Amino acid sequence: MSETEAFGLAPFDGEFASRVADARSSLTANDRLILAQLTDNPESIALHTAESLGEKVGVSRAGVVRFARKLGYAGFAELRSAARQTMLASAESPLSRFSASEPGSLAERKAIQDTKNVLATAGLVRDTLTPAAQAVAVARRVFIIGARMSFGLAVHLQRLLNEVRDTVTLIDPGFPDQIVSADRGDVVIAFLFRRYSRLTVDLLRDVAGSAAQLVLITDGRGHESAVQAQHLLVASVDGPALYDSMVAPMWLLESLAAEVAAVRPAGSRARLEVVERFTKNHSLLLR
Repeated sequence: MSETEAFGLAPFDGEFASRVADARSSLTANDRLILAQLTDNPESIALHTAESLGEKVGVSRAGVVRFARKLGYAGFAELRSAARQTMLASAESPLSRFSASEPGSLAERKAIQDTKNVLATAGLVRDTLTPAAQAVAVARRVFIIGARMSFGLAVHLQRLLNEVRDTVTLIDPGFPDQIVSADRGDVVIAFLFRRYSRLTVDLLRDVAGSAAQLVLITDGRGHESAVQAQHLLVASVDGPALYDSMVAPMWLLESLAAEVAAVRPAGSRARLEVVERFTKNHSLLLR
C-alpha cells in the first residue's frame, strides 16, 4: 500500500473542490449522486467511463457529461484526466519530477499556475476562513504544527500571529512533547501537504484525543485528519516545477493572520504596540 493510499486521499485537490463549490447552487439531485460516488470511491474515478459511472449511480451518460460541464470541464474525459494527473502528482517526489529544461522556461508557466492556485484557494476558503480565524483569535493558547516541507509555513504563521496575539507556540518537530499540554480552550493549527509527514499525522491523532480545536491547513479534503478538524482550510498547490507550489498556502496564512487581527481589533492593536515598542527599544530594524 502506498503512502497516498494509506491516508485515503481523494483524487482531486483544491481545484476540483473549488469547481464544486462554485457550482454547488446549480447541482441537481443526479449531480449530487455522482459527486457522492466520486467522493466515496476516489480510487475508481480514473478508471470509469461516463457510461460506467452513470450505471454505477443510476444516471444517464448524458447526465454524467452535464455534471462534468457544470464544473467547467469540456466533458467527462477531461474530468477523468484531471483525476489521473492529480493521483499521480500526489505520490511524486522532486526526483521523479526532475527533467532537464531551458533556464527560465518554467517561470511563466509557474506564474500562471500560481495565480490559478490563489484564486482557487480563495474560493475554497470563502466560507471557512472567518470561522477558523475567530477560533484562533479567542483561543486561550495556539499551538502550530508543521514538519518537513510544511515547517517553513508553520514558522511563518507563528511569526504573523505572534504580532497580533500572545501565547502562540511553534512545535519543534524534533521535540514535539509540548503538544501534550493542548487542552480545552486551545487551538492547534496543523499543516499537512503532500508528501505527508508521518510525524504530523501521528501528532494529530493525539490532538484528536484532547479537547483542543484543530485547524487543519492542507491540500485536500481526503485525509483521515480532515475528518478530525473543526476547521478545514484547503489550498491548491499544483505547480509545473520540481516542488508543489506554496504560493497559495502563503496567501492563505497571511489572510488568516489578517482575519485574526480583525476579529479582536482592540487586542490586536495593543499587541502590535507591544511588539513595535520592543522592536524600537532594541533597535532591531535599520529604520
